[in-house]
Parts: sequence; structure tokens; C-alpha cells
Amino acid sequence: MFPQLSRPRGPAAVEGPTQRDPGSISNDTTFNDPRSSNRSSFSIADVETGFLPGESTTRKKWMKAFLPSSLLAKHRRSSSSGSDPAKRAKRRLKWLTCTIIVLAIILLGVTSAFLALQIPRRGSQAKNGVELIASRWGLPSPSTQQGLTVWPTDFSRDIQPIACHSHNDYWRRVSLYDAIAAGCTGVEADIWTDAKSPGELFVGHTRKSLTASRTLESLYIEPLLTILNNANAPSAFSDPPANDTTVSTTPNHKTGIFSTSPSTSLTLLIDLKTDAATTFPVLLTALQPLLAANYLTTYSPASDSLVRGPITVVATGLTNFTANILSPANTSPFRFVFFDAPLSALSTLAPTAMDMAYNTTNSYYASVSFKEAIGDVGWWRRQLSTMQAWE
Repeated sequence: MFPQLSRPRGPAAVEGPTQRDPGSISNDTTFNDPRSSNRSSFSIADVETGFLPGESTTRKKWMKAFLPSSLLAKHRRSSSSGSDPAKRAKRRLKWLTCTIIVLAIILLGVTSAFLALQIPRRGSQAKNGVELIASRWGLPSPSTQQGLTVWPTDFSRDIQPIACHSHNDYWRRVSLYDAIAAGCTGVEADIWTDAKSPGELFVGHTRKSLTASRTLESLYIEPLLTILNNANAPSAFSDPPANDTTVSTTPNHKTGIFSTSPSTSLTLLIDLKTDAATTFPVLLTALQPLLAANYLTTYSPASDSLVRGPITVVATGLTNFTANILSPANTSPFRFVFFDAPLSALSTLAPTAMDMAYNTTNSYYASVSFKEAIGDVGWWRRQLSTMQAWE
């Protein structure tokens, strides 16, 4: 329905029944808005400007007086589009979506910055001496290779030892120390001998990966001596009471690596990669400093006694049980290198004399190749064969 047309008041109004031609309506012609309760009037100029019916005369005067023509044109466009409820709702939804996206981006940025500040940089906030040494590894040092002039008294603070094994430990960024920081009670080192360097044991996964600086002595023997010598250094204070659990009170028993559990022994698994006849004697010689300081777990055949030490050495790989583990060099007066017994031999129903020879006096634990004992179970197979299942 079109608005009702009324004649303008004033001198320009023409009395009488004669109606003006619609095509000759001037800009000052006013209309009554039937939708408005106050029956306000508006002109064609107002419509062209963009004012809506019902807008107050004062508002229109102020806008015409102070707003430039560009803003009036913008008002006209917004008024024409805003009159449609569907377009108005769509525009509000668009602004709401943009606002939510912007707030989400801001929240994500603030959260990321907060988390970045909470994560300490490596070495900047080391919780104990192990992390401090690992963070400074490789830096120039005036004294020790660990980069410290003063040994930290809280070397293994807050580290809880757990039954985990650092397989191929020499692959870690800092061998031995990273495993101790994680609480691992076992580390593994693959050792090799070379005819050009007799008496040296090189550590690496393959012969091509060996370097002159990565030896069993430099990566494990010397660091372990440094750690245990400092852990067992004489104290300037009085002897601890009998109920003190932070130190070992057993005669000739040394305090271990972990301050939270000083009686826990660290397993040093040595995997012989070269001929045992030439490699094992070199290994026994390399372990002498640890043995002389009473840091190794030993078994005395004379007294049939097993004494736990901070370090337990276990040999595997090409190690020969009879020729190496039971040899006089590893038996008299103490056995200090133990065997990784074959688990399959211990579980047989008809054990031989050799199978029955493995016990706690010569073998620390037992293991087996999963593939050899169970079979080749690939990711594409979901069950074993009938024969393997019945066996």
C-alpha cells in the first residue's frame, strides 16, 4: 500500500478539488506514513537522502547540517539495505562471526605465549645436576668434561628410578646422562675392538659409525666414576644415623646414582659386536677402575655371596657363557660381569646341563628374540598360525 498523498501546507498549497499531476510532484511534497503512530510526514528529498519514515525532524536537521554529502550517501545506502530484515540479520551474523574469529585468534596467541613462557629453556632452569650437566655438554670447560668446576650436591634430585632400559643409549644427545635424567635403571652400549687400536673399546651401532672419541671409557666408565666418586665423597659432617635412608649403611656398599633410592643399581648392558675372545678381556680391563672402587655388583664363589653395587655389568651379544662368564679372569676372586641368559633355554621342558647352569650367581636376567621365539608377526597379520598357537 502506497502512503497517502497530502497537499503541502503554506502558500504553495492549491485549494479546490483539482489534483496535481503525479509527474509534477516537487521535492518538498510531504507524505503521511500510515505505519507510524504519530503520523509524521516526510518529503521526497528525505527519501532520496536516505532518511526513514518516522525519523525526527531534529535528527534530520542535525545530519543535514553537520554530515558531509559522502556520509549522507553512506547513510542512504545503509538505510536502504537495513530496511530489509533478512539482509539486516545476515549482516549481523557476518559481524558476529568475524568477532568470534578475531577473539579466538587473540585467545590462541595469548595462550601460546603463556605456554612458551612456562616451558623452561634447556639448561636455563635445570632441576638437578644431571640436567645441568646435560645442558652444558660440549661447552668449553676449564676442568671437567661435564662443563662444571663445582660438582652439584643435588646431582639426582627429584629423579625417581624406574624399571626402564635405554636401548642403544649412545644415540642419545648426551649418553648416560639423558637416561639418568629420565630415571632409567639400565643403559646399553655396543662395543667394538679394532686391530689398529688395541686395548680400546669403541661404542657404536655399526662399524662405520665408530669414532675415535666415542669409547666405552669416555662415554661410560669415566662419567660413572665421576658421579659415584662425588656421591660417595667423605662428608665434613658427622656420620648419619642408622635410620637415614639417603645413604647406604651396608659395609663396603657404596651409595648409588639416584639420591631418592641410593641402593638402586644401574645396569650397564654391554653388547659385544666383535669376537668375544679378543673383546671380553679388554672389557675386563676397562672395568677395573669401577671394580677397584667397589662400585660393581660382585659374586664371590669362595663365600657364595652376592654383593649389590651401584653398577651391575651384564654382557650379551657375542659373549660366550662358558669361555667368558665362567672364565677364571671373571671368577677369581670375584665375578663382576654377568650374563644375559637365553630365556628360551630356561623355559624348556627338557633342560640340558647347560640350561641348568644359568642361575643368579652368573646371570643377571634373561631375554629372547621375539621373532625367534614367537615367529614373524608383521603388522599386516592379526593372529599367529595354528601351529604357533598350539606350540
